[in-house]
Amino acid sequence: LDYFYKIYSEPFGLLISKENTPEISAFLERVLATSVLCKDKAKSQFMRIRPFVQFNEPTPVPKDEEALKNNSSYPSGHTTMGWGVALALAEINPARQNEILKRAYEYGESRVIVGFHYQSDVDDARLLTSVLLIRLHDNKEFIEQLNKAKAEFARKNTLKN
Repeated sequence: LDYFYKIYSEPFGLLISKENTPEISAFLERVLATSVLCKDKAKSQFMRIRPFVQFNEPTPVPKDEEALKNNSSYPSGHTTMGWGVALALAEINPARQNEILKRAYEYGESRVIVGFHYQSDVDDARLLTSVLLIRLHDNKEFIEQLNKAKAEFARKNTLKN
């Protein structure tokens, strides 16, 4: 989760961390955990061969190839998690949604660029995660934590300005 705090703090407009934003952090942990469960189930069902394996081509990130070569390409796990965190942050800070979602879009596209995923792996991961977040809005505990995160952001944003 620290990685996502790092890449999304700037577009979010506030330093995200367990210490600085505990309610936002708790909310993101829930979103991320649910995203992981969802993408793991889909990956185990589809078991699509990754592009770099199918075409027997090296990637610009050779240190990751061994760990990924037997792992399903579909849907993109990185995109599922990154898009989920971005959607959650955009809901907390809608004024910065363009910046947040742009960062998430680029994060997913980077997986295609390095040859770890097909475009459809990334596109469908975004769709899967969008549906997941919509469904989570039916969950009382999710909404309670979202409201806590929004309130924390409002307090921090007021202090910042």
